[in-house]
Amino acid sequence: MAKIKILVVHGESKDCHTIVEKVKKLNSKSGPFECIFFLGDVVQELNVTNIDGLPVVYTFSSTSEVESSKIKSNLISLNGYGVYQTSNDLRIAYIMNSATELNGCKDEVLAKFKEIDDTVDILITKEWSRCVAEREQRVTGSAILDDAITLLQPRYHFTGKEANTFFESPPFQWKETNTISRFLNLASYGKSGKKWAYALNLELDATLDTTAPTNAIENPYYVTKKRPQPDDSIQSYQNKTKKIGTVVPEACHFCFTNPKLQDHMIVSISDYAYITIAKGPLSVPKGEMNFSGHCLLIPIEHIAKFNVGQENLLQSGFAQDMINYEKSIVKMNFNKFEMSTVVFEINSDRSIHYHKQLLPIPKYLIMKFRTALDRQIHFNNEKLRQNVALNFQTYNSLSDFNYKSIMENAQNNYMQFTVYETAESDPTIYLATFKLEDRIDLQFGRRVLAFLLNLPRRVRWDSPVCSQTKEQEVKEVELFQKSYKEYEPSKSN
Repeated sequence: MAKIKILVVHGESKDCHTIVEKVKKLNSKSGPFECIFFLGDVVQELNVTNIDGLPVVYTFSSTSEVESSKIKSNLISLNGYGVYQTSNDLRIAYIMNSATELNGCKDEVLAKFKEIDDTVDILITKEWSRCVAEREQRVTGSAILDDAITLLQPRYHFTGKEANTFFESPPFQWKETNTISRFLNLASYGKSGKKWAYALNLELDATLDTTAPTNAIENPYYVTKKRPQPDDSIQSYQNKTKKIGTVVPEACHFCFTNPKLQDHMIVSISDYAYITIAKGPLSVPKGEMNFSGHCLLIPIEHIAKFNVGQENLLQSGFAQDMINYEKSIVKMNFNKFEMSTVVFEINSDRSIHYHKQLLPIPKYLIMKFRTALDRQIHFNNEKLRQNVALNFQTYNSLSDFNYKSIMENAQNNYMQFTVYETAESDPTIYLATFKLEDRIDLQFGRRVLAFLLNLPRRVRWDSPVCSQTKEQEVKEVELFQKSYKEYEPSKSN
C-alpha cells in the first residue's frame, strides 16, 4: 500500500523565512515529503517567501469569507472548515474557527462533516477538543469539536493552540471503524525550544490500522461523554456475554403487533413476509440508484430463524414468499441498476426475529467479496479471540446437497452470505456454523460489506453518518417503491 511522508510545522509570520529555510533542509535530509502543513496565520507571508523546491504547502485560516484556494503552484490556503482531498487521496479536514465562532455555526459545521462517508487522515483545528482538554487538564476545549471529531475519527489531529507547548497524547481507538487516532499540539517555532515540527509516514489504506498499540488509552471521546458500549463493540467483547431473554411479539421491532412498529419504513407486504428499508443504511445512493437500496426481508411470523422445524419447509407459503422477494430484489438491482446483490443472515435460536439484509453492490466490486470476507475472518479469529472462530464453507448453488443438508436441519445455527453476481446466474453461498453457546459478532456481515464498499464510517447502523430523519426515511421508501413496482412479486406477470 502507498505510504507518504508528511511534515507538519508551526510558526508565526515573522519567522516564516527562517522556518522555510529549515524546512528546505529537512526536506533534503529527511524527505522528500509529499506535502507540508503549516500551522499559524502565515499565508500572506508565505505568499511573498521563496518556497520554490518545496512540495505543496498547506496553510489554514479562520477567514471563512474567503474560499479555499491555490495561492501559487505549491501553496494552498484552506479557510474556515471543510474537507480537502489531495491528488494522492490524502484526506484533510480542517476546522479553523475559534470556540466562539463555532458556537455560532455549530449546525452548519456538523452537517458538513456528517455528509462524509470515508475516513479522514489528517485533521487541523484552531482549538483543542473539550474531551482531550479535560482528560489532560489543560486548555479549555470546544464541545462542538468533540462532536465533529466523533464524526470524522481522524488518524492524526494537529493543533497549535498552545504556542508554548508540545504535547502528544497516547493513541486511542474508535470502536466503529477500529481506526487509531493520535492528537498533537505543536509549539510555535522559537518558543522555549519546544518541538515545532513533526514528521510522519502515513499509510493511505486506513483499514490496515486496526491493532491498538500497547500504549493505547481509552478513547477520551467515549470516557468523557460516558457513552454506553454497544454489545457488538470491540470493548464489549471483553465483558461477560449478555444473556438474551425472550422478547414477545408485542415488544419486537419487527412484529405487526408492536404498536411502535415503524410502518412508514415498509416497502412491500405479502401474506407471509415483508420488505422494509434499513434503519441507518450501510449503502448509499450510487449512479442511477437514487436511494440506498439497503433493505430487510422479514417474515411476518415471530420466528428466530428460517428453519424452526416446519414441515415441508421449502414448499411452505412462508419460504416461497421469502424466496420470491429475494429474487425480485436481485432482479431489480441488476436489471435496473446493473448492481450485484449480497444477502446476509444469521440463523440462530438465540435471535429475536429472523431477517435477511440485502445490499446492492457495484458489479466492479463483487469479485472482491471473498477478499473482504477473508479480511474480516482474520480479524475476528486472530484479534477477537473472545469470539468463536468462523470457518466459512463455499457452495455454488442453493440446490447444493451439502448446503441443503445444513439449511434443512433445524438444529443448526449458522451465519450466511449469499452473493448474486447477476440476476440469472446461480449465487455463491458462504456459510459458517456455530454452536448456540458461542459468542458471535452480530455486526460481522456489516463489517465485511462496509470494507467491500469502502465505507468504514458506516459500520454501525446507529452512527451519526448513517442516521436519517423520519422524513428522509419516508422519501427513501417512495424512491424504493417507484423503482421496485415492476419487480414486486405480487405485481409482476
